[in-house]
Amino acid sequence: MKKQTLKLFTIALIGFVIIISVLLYFFSERFTRAWLPIDNGFGETVTLSPDDKSIVFPFYQSGDGALYKANVDGSEVNQLTYPRQAESHVHPRYSSNGDKLLFLSQEKGEGNLKQSLYIMNSDGSNLIKLSKDEELITDAVFSEDDNSIYYLVAQDYQEGSELEEGPTNIDLYSISATGENKERLTHDESLKKRSLSLTEDGGKLGFVEWVKDEGEGLNSSYVMMDTNTKEKEYVNPEFNFETNIIYSAKLSPEGDIIAFSAASENPRKKSQFIYEMYTMDNEGDEVKPVTSFRTLITEPVFFRDKERVLFIQDQSWLRGKPNYKLWAVDIDGEQIQSITLQMPQFSGTIL
Repeated sequence: MKKQTLKLFTIALIGFVIIISVLLYFFSERFTRAWLPIDNGFGETVTLSPDDKSIVFPFYQSGDGALYKANVDGSEVNQLTYPRQAESHVHPRYSSNGDKLLFLSQEKGEGNLKQSLYIMNSDGSNLIKLSKDEELITDAVFSEDDNSIYYLVAQDYQEGSELEEGPTNIDLYSISATGENKERLTHDESLKKRSLSLTEDGGKLGFVEWVKDEGEGLNSSYVMMDTNTKEKEYVNPEFNFETNIIYSAKLSPEGDIIAFSAASENPRKKSQFIYEMYTMDNEGDEVKPVTSFRTLITEPVFFRDKERVLFIQDQSWLRGKPNYKLWAVDIDGEQIQSITLQMPQFSGTIL
């Protein structure tokens, strides 16, 4: 009788462990694919200095990200910012002259989420908060003369599918580099806007815009906005795919080429999407593939003095927690190079 009881108890215990493991797996997948996905390692954005010599990027330890600066080959890594616990510094952007950096401070509180806009010197000194309100700012970029800043603000945060989850009802704003003269530039509150970039002459501001239509579902376009007239031109690449989702995109300094990451069916599993990088001209023509990783490619970044881009690949896309890696490649897909970051010992999260 005791043996039978012990056997039943053992079976029940094993079943309980299996159920808990399955629940933890799905919870982990759900959490790590949310808008704040990274526990440890390289973040999903990077900025390149105007002289093409240095990069700044977020690197995470235990869920909190600090900003680091390195040579473009990944050497001489130095920590620039020291966020508090439950705070991450993300989305760095160089100024046009390379003297300043923008970034967002991401604060995760009980039941709330906000991102504030900061500016500092490129060596990490003279840190100043620009945004005054409790806002969810999702991206920011300097104007061509560095006197003002364009940035995106979300009104809501949406739960839902992997594509639709995150900040929503987003509009474009501008503010002076001293934190004054805030102005709202769009009033459409599109589902999502992302990937701000500006031509070298400051005439065109580019971003990806997502909309959801009851008949057509979720789709996106690349938008080129005239910074003087605020008129918008929609650029839709000629895809041979069943979906029309541009994940991220950037304008070249001259504004004649757009590098973008877009969704296509995973050939190994039709119900899943992969995101490769492509290029097109500013009319949406001459679409050419650049990568063939069959994973997720995020924010491309153009070099100034060569036809080459930095990009970030999620090596674990569709297989678990994000594992981002930095690459460089010519815009024709040649001369691809993996960039290994020589990270120093982590120095803590003390502000």
